[in-house]
Amino acid sequence: MTKNLKLFLAGLAISFFGSMAPGTLNMTTLQVSAFDSVQSALWFACGAVIIEMIYAALAVTLLHRIKIPIPWKESAEWIFVFGLIFYGGYVLYAQFFNAPSATIEKVDFSGSAFFFGMSLSVVNPFQVPFWMFWGTLLKQRNILDQNTSSVFVYTFSAGSGAFLLLASYAILGGENRPWINAHQFEFMVFYGSVFLLLGILQAWRSAMGNRNRTSGQ
Repeated sequence: MTKNLKLFLAGLAISFFGSMAPGTLNMTTLQVSAFDSVQSALWFACGAVIIEMIYAALAVTLLHRIKIPIPWKESAEWIFVFGLIFYGGYVLYAQFFNAPSATIEKVDFSGSAFFFGMSLSVVNPFQVPFWMFWGTLLKQRNILDQNTSSVFVYTFSAGSGAFLLLASYAILGGENRPWINAHQFEFMVFYGSVFLLLGILQAWRSAMGNRNRTSGQ
């Protein structure tokens, strides 16, 4: 497997699974599909994905230009581990103790669905730190390089994963709206459990790696 292919698959998986939890963009895609049309929902997804790609490119460019202290780099893997465990635990806690009743209602917008998608995506303040965080981890694992080709592949994979997920919501959303509405609790429990288990597995791998490096000194 080539390095660029490995980077593309990593970025695709990060973007797809990172966008999977019900949030503003995917729920709005579902709403537009259900109450307007699949075509409008796909245009909405395209607009949102363009902003996602711009933010991903900005994040990786900043990552290459900013000099990160060595101690922080060494801590990045454990920050990643605790982030996974915290996020998975938070999702499960929210579902079991603080979950609102799930509803999918009509969303009203005027004008182009494409520009509506761009406008909702551009106000998301977490996309740049999200892609900087994952870029740091991929850079640490020698998957992301500091060259134009890597930036392009990383950006394209971010957009591809997000569009694949949003397009799934758009295409399946209309006729499956009642089923999705009825099973959001089970879906979110599964989603949170996956992140929690990934965090625990990564913590074990990191601990074993540190142990081997220590014993080798």
